[in-house]
This record gives sequence, structure tokens and C-alpha cells, in this order.
Amino acid sequence: MEQRIIIRHIGGTRMHQVDEFQAEGFKEILVGRDESSSVRFDPDREDLVSRNHLRVYADPANPGCMLLSDLQSRNGTFLNGQRISAPTRIHHGDSVQLGPGGPAFRLELDPPPAS
Repeated sequence: MEQRIIIRHIGGTRMHQVDEFQAEGFKEILVGRDESSSVRFDPDREDLVSRNHLRVYADPANPGCMLLSDLQSRNGTFLNGQRISAPTRIHHGDSVQLGPGGPAFRLELDPPPAS
């Protein structure tokens, strides 16, 4: 069974929605209000989200691991409640928030890692 990356929205206008991506050959997931974003937020309803807010991408130094990077968003990116300023490793079950009080999602792997 192929592993999937699941973005489970837990706050904001997309609450209870899910985005899914294949983990095999995974390069990046772009999140923002831009039309080219992999995970897109409504530009009229999510004003804390930047056009290009953040990206989740494969760690080039450590295959099988993922990094979260803020793309100089206006309101910042928070991983498990802490604002990040540099690429940071992201794990199954971590929560990500776009700006303080902005929309949030949980990153999940399906099936979950064995560890």
C-alpha cells in the first residue's frame, strides 16, 4: 500500500476538509491563496494567509523526512504553536497554523509511521 500525505484542516474556512498527496516521489506541497498552490485558501475569506505562505517539502539531506518552511509570509507560520523562522522538520500528527488565529491543519501520514 502506498503511503499518502494527508492535510487535515482543523481550523478556518476549510475546517473538516482534507487534501491528499502521494508520498512516493513527493517533492513539495505549496500552501497559500495563490491559484497555483497545492493547498489553496480562499483569498477573500482567509486574510491571514499570504499568497505563497508556506511549503512542505522532502528533506534533501534525509529522504523520507519532510521540512516545513515559511515563505516570508506576512503573518508567519506556527508549528505546534511555535513560530518558525527557518526550515523545520515536520512529523506525523504535527499541527500547522497560518498566522496567529489563522487557519490550521494537521499533517498525517497514511499509513502512519511505525515509530
